[in-house]
Amino acid sequence: MGQEWMVWIWLPVTVLVYLGADNLQERSGWLLLQPMLTSVLVLVVLVLLSHQTVATYHKATEPLIWVAGPLTVGMAVPLFRERQRILEAARPLLLTLIPGSLLASASAFVLAWGFHLGPMIQRAYLTRAISLPFCLPVAALVHAPQGLAAVIVGISGVIGGIAAPWLLATRVSAPACGVAMGLAAHGIGTAVALRQGARMGAYAALGMMLNGVLTSLWLPWLWRIISRH
Repeated sequence: MGQEWMVWIWLPVTVLVYLGADNLQERSGWLLLQPMLTSVLVLVVLVLLSHQTVATYHKATEPLIWVAGPLTVGMAVPLFRERQRILEAARPLLLTLIPGSLLASASAFVLAWGFHLGPMIQRAYLTRAISLPFCLPVAALVHAPQGLAAVIVGISGVIGGIAAPWLLATRVSAPACGVAMGLAAHGIGTAVALRQGARMGAYAALGMMLNGVLTSLWLPWLWRIISRH
């Protein structure tokens, strides 16, 4: 009975904790209070105090995973509003995204290889810079642990969401900042960019989506070629 009750309670608790964390950062303005990071820390404590298993929590919050795809598609709304400017900047965008996509995966893989983290972990790091809806199928195609790949994507998004506004906001234009945040910090970076402004959020969504599609195309293909040798 207790387990069944927790299955019902964890979903609203997760939503409320995130909304509270989001409100806390908005009021304080502290970059370190990134809502995703704060939410995870609070929820870990709550799960431990409840003496429930991670499997119970995962089962209870599965609907949040189901809506990740539609929410990603919903990013098309700010893109549509900025469509004219985006079309005008198509060439520099492509010239940025192609090397950016390659470097985002290659740099993470090289670091994992340099620290001798093992083949499975190295493969998981290849998916570091793509959002979760793209990450899981790509991880399966390169035979990487999907759970580990999702954790790496989440951590990199949190770090990017904290660091990007501090590193970029006063140095580059809103479109350039948005593309960089979407490409490097995917969903979390896009959420942070949207808070900075609709235009920056639109370009972040574009960077996240195009990088996800581009990486999903070249990474499995290149991995198959490498694995044959």
